[in-house]
Amino acid sequence: MASEIRNDEVGIFLARELETILARSFEVEYADIKYSSLIPISTEVGSGADSYTYRVFDKQGSMKVIQDKAQDLPRADVLRKEMTYPVRSLGASFAYTVQETRAAAMVPGMNLEQRRANAVRRAYEEKVQEIAYFGDRPSGMKGFFNSDQLDTIVPDKWFTDAGITTDEMLNLLNEPATRLVNGSNMKEQPNTMLVPYEVYRIISTTPRSSTSDTTVMEFFLRTNPFINAIEPINELEADKSGGALDKDRIVTYDRSPDKLQLHIPQPLEFLPPVRESLEFTVAAHSRIGGTAIYYPKSVIVMEEG
Repeated sequence: MASEIRNDEVGIFLARELETILARSFEVEYADIKYSSLIPISTEVGSGADSYTYRVFDKQGSMKVIQDKAQDLPRADVLRKEMTYPVRSLGASFAYTVQETRAAAMVPGMNLEQRRANAVRRAYEEKVQEIAYFGDRPSGMKGFFNSDQLDTIVPDKWFTDAGITTDEMLNLLNEPATRLVNGSNMKEQPNTMLVPYEVYRIISTTPRSSTSDTTVMEFFLRTNPFINAIEPINELEADKSGGALDKDRIVTYDRSPDKLQLHIPQPLEFLPPVRESLEFTVAAHSRIGGTAIYYPKSVIVMEEG
């Protein structure tokens, strides 16, 4: 005789299934935070500073063949230029009540305070990345990708153009580094290229030729004597830049703290909770000064025509 399934047993089974589902939690996935691996970070500026200044020195002068009693000796000198940028505060907060803490303690894995603190940290990282890339116009902080200090190339063709050949793609990839190196008489030697995601997809999946398994990107990295890394960056696509860019861009540069830095005088800090009746508020605070490009000639931009 087949065993009979009673309704109360089904009810218990469904309740347990429901408990299993409710006990699981899913964190929303966000776009990558990459700024700290792309731009060297400096905490050298004091957290109490309202601005920071750096000096750029340029040597001028030449030697010439002279007579033993010559008096018209060429003059050598050093020109100094000062650049000053503001430092601004970033802030956010989260709160929790005594009852929320008690309720969260009843749910496995639910650390309410930590989750809200993580939400603040995520908001902080997103804002810092936005400022690192594009600055903040109202406060005068400078960004990396839209800096007005940089030389820009506008080629006749782009990677997404119909009928573009792999040779033309390679020419596009090689041109920025070649311009930087030749234009500086080999003083500047870039090592990193940042590209829009769509460009990255194309060069990383397109074979060098019909008889080769090597992609355009692999061939370029193997043959270019300067560039050793290509990184896909969503924000270099104009429609994902929040209005900061009019066209898709490729940025080629020397990823060195001697060339550029993102100034964060005060990394994110959480202040002690402040109690108001049955609620606790936790404030978070940071100080940031934007991206300083010490040597603009160490960076070059290629923009879609």
